[in-house]
Amino acid sequence: MCSSGCADGLGGGEAELPAVSVIIPAYRGGRELVELVERLLGDSYPRKEVIVAVDEPLPDVAEALEKLGCKLVVSNERRGKVHALNEAVKLSSGEVLVFLDDDVAVEDECFLGKIVEAMRGYDVADVKKVIAGRSLLARLVRIEYVAVNFASMLLARLSGYTVAFNGAAFAIRREALESLGGFPATLTEDFDLGLKCFLHRLRYTFVDSTYVLNYPPASWSEWYRQRKRWAIGVSDWLRRNYRVLLKAVAEMPHVLLPGLVLLLPSLITFAMTLILYNLDRFKAAALLLIGLSSLVSQLLPVATLLTLHIQLAYLLTAAPLLATLLVFTTWHIAASKKLSMRSEAYLYPLYLFFYQVLWLVVLLAGLVRVLVLRRTDVEDWVV
Repeated sequence: MCSSGCADGLGGGEAELPAVSVIIPAYRGGRELVELVERLLGDSYPRKEVIVAVDEPLPDVAEALEKLGCKLVVSNERRGKVHALNEAVKLSSGEVLVFLDDDVAVEDECFLGKIVEAMRGYDVADVKKVIAGRSLLARLVRIEYVAVNFASMLLARLSGYTVAFNGAAFAIRREALESLGGFPATLTEDFDLGLKCFLHRLRYTFVDSTYVLNYPPASWSEWYRQRKRWAIGVSDWLRRNYRVLLKAVAEMPHVLLPGLVLLLPSLITFAMTLILYNLDRFKAAALLLIGLSSLVSQLLPVATLLTLHIQLAYLLTAAPLLATLLVFTTWHIAASKKLSMRSEAYLYPLYLFFYQVLWLVVLLAGLVRVLVLRRTDVEDWVV
């Protein structure tokens, strides 16, 4: 049974609560996966099942999961995340499907009950993500995820629809997922599913009454591999769906345009430096290196440094850039408070003028790779 603290907001008896299936796709698995399953099985929500779909599981992980008693979908070959998700959905029985990545953590013993409560009257829900860790990289990613969560909240509160969501933690009603035809076989299955939600006018909400912990990449090289995959995936998503996205922007400009700026403030600062300063040779070299970076990843640091140089040119006398920094830092502090997330405002200059520049360069290189070179292959990833 739910503890009294968890049950108060749900109302009704246990039999009236919707059944919940928690689905976790995994590749090989690890300690984090076992701990996540253990935590979910101990969640106070009464009508639940946990299903793990794992490719090439490590022997000790498979043994630990079997002992815990969750449902297992095991493949001895790597068939990819989308295949794992769709196979697990077939095995599930819940009315509400909660999808979690295998490397997130749940701290709230009322986690599932709060998601069910938040989804009343809605078809799909994004769940707040909080970045764990104390390294410099973790703190910079934490700033980024304040923007990610805030943009999701804006979509929910100002429009009630979404065009994309972060697949690390979200929920959807079974009948809604079935109406969308399940997960599409793409690099960005979560973004594609989100866009289908928009086309089918599924009611969308953002769950901020609970959260999952996300762990940032362990190193900058791991961050780059992750972001390169994301950049290629997002670029391919834009290429395939630009007509629908333009329609969405025309319908919800008051939400999507501010959301894009919050997610990529480097678009503003880079555009300002391109307009304000006469740095034609540097601009041409930066654009050339960004294009070459899509083929030769070793050029990425040089492209980043040159792009950074362009942004920082005359920074001390650039009132518009300093004003932009002040505006975004103030917004970060306010958004962190609104989301009950820790602010890292003292690092925002580094985030805006370094981290965001690096991420923008990776994104632009991904666009060149997909739109110009017509390449969507990603190393060590199976769709």
